[in-house]
Amino acid sequence: MIENEQIYLIPAKIFEIITYILVLYTLNRKYRGINLRKRPPIHQYFVIGISAWIFYMIFDTIIFVIAPLSISTPLLSESPYQGYLTGYASVTIANILRDIAIFGAICHAWFYCAAAVKIQTGVNLTRKIFGSDEEILTIKTKSLTWGHLAKIFGFIILIAVVYLDQIVINVSDSTIHVSSDWGIGLILILILYTTSTILMFRQLVALRNKPMEAEYKTRAKLLGWSIIIFTIGLYYWGLTGSLLTWLINWKPEIASYSIIFLYLGHFIWMLSGIYVYLAFRDVNKTE
Repeated sequence: MIENEQIYLIPAKIFEIITYILVLYTLNRKYRGINLRKRPPIHQYFVIGISAWIFYMIFDTIIFVIAPLSISTPLLSESPYQGYLTGYASVTIANILRDIAIFGAICHAWFYCAAAVKIQTGVNLTRKIFGSDEEILTIKTKSLTWGHLAKIFGFIILIAVVYLDQIVINVSDSTIHVSSDWGIGLILILILYTTSTILMFRQLVALRNKPMEAEYKTRAKLLGWSIIIFTIGLYYWGLTGSLLTWLINWKPEIASYSIIFLYLGHFIWMLSGIYVYLAFRDVNKTE
């Protein structure tokens, strides 16, 4: 009962995971032996962000394949199958794994946004928001700071995103289609990436006439484009479903080429990782 498209996508997802593992290896090699906390903030953000994305993609490769396994034949149009369904173990397991994986997606979005803010403004967003020690309220010896409030608020949002995001299985004309219902999670991630992209476009424009060493200017441009390209990929995935539906209604034979559109989305995300690799590689090092 596995959806054919999800099987065909496994190689693309594996290549994407391998690409980001190699990028992560390159980043760590640049500051080998140095504790992550003591490395430059930009480096920290990309290491954590890329690690989070690898974490997410590993689960993503599994979830969409196993989700429909417990839906027996003949297929019944009880769709959508979603949530923690007692009679469908694979759907329940897929949603539990999705709950775990979504932490990676949110962390990736946050740290890429934090990197964009740091590159453009020099502000350490994570420290400014979650590390603020400015007091709001003091009761006896206990103080409530803006940092405490931000952590509580962030945790509540994260739990809400995890709870509302679900794997959805639709049955139409005796065929299965597995998708994700991002809900509020997609809105939050789009806000973070869109903000990052706006900042990176401003950075690229500013770099055109900014006097600085050529190597550092190139690295800044590559990091800017890595974030912009990832955001393009995110919007691409958001539009792919509607675009494919329109194209297939226009020309039904396009359905047999839909896998090309899906592979293109993963290629865009891989390209973003390659730009990060190019930004952090040591061009002067000789092996």
